[in-house]
Amino acid sequence: MTYVVTAIIFIVIFSLLILIHEFGHFWAAKRSGIKVEEFGLGLPPRIWGKKKGETLYSFNWIPFGGFVRLFGEDSYDPSILKKKRSFAAASARNRFKVAIAGVFMNFFLAWLLLTVGFSIGMKPLIAPDEVFDYVSSGHVQLVEGIKIKDVVSDSLAQYVGMKKDDLIYLLNGKNVGEEFLMRVETNPVGVYKVKRGEEILSYEVTNEMVEKTGLKSLGIVLGDTTAFPRVEIFKVDPNGAHYNYGIRDGDIILSVNGNQVFQVDQFESLVRGVSPLEYEIYRNGERQKVIVEVSQTRNVIVSDVLAQSPAAKAGILPRDVILSVNGVNATDTPQLIKYVEEHATETIAYAVERDGVKLFFEIKPGEDKKIGVLLGELMNYKSLQDMSLYNVNVVSSVAEIKDEKYPVYQAAYKSFTEMVKVSKLTASAFGSFVSSFVTSGEVPDGVSGPVGIARMTHTFAQEGMISLIRFMAILSLSLAVINILPFPGLDGGRILFIVGEFIFGRRVSRKIESRIHVLGYFLILLLIFVITYSDIVRLIKGV
Repeated sequence: MTYVVTAIIFIVIFSLLILIHEFGHFWAAKRSGIKVEEFGLGLPPRIWGKKKGETLYSFNWIPFGGFVRLFGEDSYDPSILKKKRSFAAASARNRFKVAIAGVFMNFFLAWLLLTVGFSIGMKPLIAPDEVFDYVSSGHVQLVEGIKIKDVVSDSLAQYVGMKKDDLIYLLNGKNVGEEFLMRVETNPVGVYKVKRGEEILSYEVTNEMVEKTGLKSLGIVLGDTTAFPRVEIFKVDPNGAHYNYGIRDGDIILSVNGNQVFQVDQFESLVRGVSPLEYEIYRNGERQKVIVEVSQTRNVIVSDVLAQSPAAKAGILPRDVILSVNGVNATDTPQLIKYVEEHATETIAYAVERDGVKLFFEIKPGEDKKIGVLLGELMNYKSLQDMSLYNVNVVSSVAEIKDEKYPVYQAAYKSFTEMVKVSKLTASAFGSFVSSFVTSGEVPDGVSGPVGIARMTHTFAQEGMISLIRFMAILSLSLAVINILPFPGLDGGRILFIVGEFIFGRRVSRKIESRIHVLGYFLILLLIFVITYSDIVRLIKGV
């Protein structure tokens, strides 16, 4: 897709988002009896205009969005407050409706686009705290290594033969780690093992190449790559069960019995009382499956004894381990309870271990079919002591994010829940950006202005219509959330003054309010300028 086509798509999307916003103000003003002097497509200077009724409808030279001009909206003239059709003279309720209508329309557009997307089939909007759940469910599939999104022209990567969609999985014989992400821009020297489909390729970047070309960077654009938490095996006892079945030092455990593993404590909960164990491990760039038969024991332990109960009278004590009832091994608490209830009219023989000594008791359940003990689960981990583990971060790339598709009525609800989630993230991200900018004067990497959005438009347009719909929905939602924030110059700033009027019963001087909004506009323009400058710098650097 050419950049000219991308530019047209970007202008159309950007204009639609702003026009739908301004249409909200226009519609609410008309409904409230406020005079609308002009509704413009694009920004002045004007190309053409036609007056219909009291409103001038115009086309303008600058092809970005549009505007609505309300009678008396920004006038300092005190007499404007006496003119019934002016925005200034409208009731606080009607001014509130007009101010919030633009935000409402952007929310509505986002909801409509997401509903269409989820009805057809679309990738979900994944929040950071949902990543583990999506990976566990298989909706997000990872591959260990670094997926090359693109190769920079006349770069070292192109020089040695790397291509788009190659997967770098080994560097100098070791799994690519976080250090690769830190050194890729400054120290590209090394031997790279690369997967290209079913092919395994090897490329070497030498010091001579760096000196000859004068290039300090490998010259690749990374795909969706992250340092993902996993569990690595530190040491395996050569005489233990895990070693005998093929587990080795340095293996990274990806899953146990089909369940994804991200932390050591999670691993421990997955293997508790389970055998055999099917491990999916990552070793030297390959995923392998290893089945391990482990000898784990699980028993029922008495955590407490009720006073005057049949068990207490018989001599059962807390921390007694119940080995069997009537000769049947006791390894599961629910099964033991069920057995006792089924034999409630009988005297039951219990074999118990206490401090290494085996004891025997005969107990008849009470009228409630219970013997009066609280039970817990006792695990023996001796079979797992032949292997030590620790938490690591494994550089991984997103191989696939599966589409989610719903019937229309479910898609409508799903869209609403996604909007709530993304709105919270957007507000939080904007707050973090402002805080970071004020304290450091720098624009975080995740923040983009018009130039950055245009670049993203090119990417999503290449991926197809559904990706473009998703992208447009996120932009509309972001515009709505940022606009509703109580900052001078934004709709939220105007709403804040109106709410104050509701609470205190009087309005702030129009001159003071206007000056505050002008200051807000100035700060917003400054932020846009700084973000745009940052976008251009990244574009020049090829980031």
